[in-house]
Amino acid sequence: MTTRTGTPARWSVLLVALTAVLTSTSALAADEVRLLKAVSTVSSYRGNTWQDVTYLLVVKNLAYEKQVVIHDKQPDGSWLDLSASYAGGAGPGQELWKVTRQYQSWGTAPQPTRDLEFVARLTVNGQTYWDNNAGANYHLGRADGPLLPRVNVLVATSVWQSNGDVDIGIDVKNLAYSKSVTVVYSTDDWATSHEVAASFVPGYSAGYAYVASPNAQNVERWQARIPPGSGTPRYYIRYQVGGQTYWDSHFGQNYPPIYPPL
Repeated sequence: MTTRTGTPARWSVLLVALTAVLTSTSALAADEVRLLKAVSTVSSYRGNTWQDVTYLLVVKNLAYEKQVVIHDKQPDGSWLDLSASYAGGAGPGQELWKVTRQYQSWGTAPQPTRDLEFVARLTVNGQTYWDNNAGANYHLGRADGPLLPRVNVLVATSVWQSNGDVDIGIDVKNLAYSKSVTVVYSTDDWATSHEVAASFVPGYSAGYAYVASPNAQNVERWQARIPPGSGTPRYYIRYQVGGQTYWDSHFGQNYPPIYPPL
């Protein structure tokens, strides 16, 4: 199926797990395909239980025609390709691709919740690239919430409320107890800018699911609010911890007030 749009690891991982599906030249990815974020939550409501999973990947735009997939281990030990869909730009020469899945506990073909093991794959111009977490594959517990394998801070949600507030959920790696998370925003195309501090959230709801903070992947949720004002806000995140500063500026584009959850 063709759709629009690392670190080197051991070749043995590819040969054992992936050789059967390769039809083109294969290589471990440098920056051709990278897992940016994965999220898994388990919800319960009125006796029903279901698991929502989202994978977000950054892909180098080497050609218009490409195939982007999550190669996902199934409960029976087999592997299944989950096709990704183009989700937008990610800076010069880069694209965002996204996979979503729901595993339900009801219906004619129930699919029980499961812990996840997976890798990312890009096939383009007759070449196949893998991001397999340096040979270890990626692992995410069914109710863990977010995994941030390559970044230390990333906006999760941004909602423009009817009263003019912009409520922002921010995921950060828990690199030290003492930290500062700040939203820098402008409503006049950066002629002026303002700052608002984010606050740590000890746990949060995602639909009918609950996610601990920090979670099993050592990711914390922080929350900030841009107050109402004239003009449409754009913003980025500054994360200071351990004498270092990390940024999330949405690949240099800054964030709009409404941004879908990852």
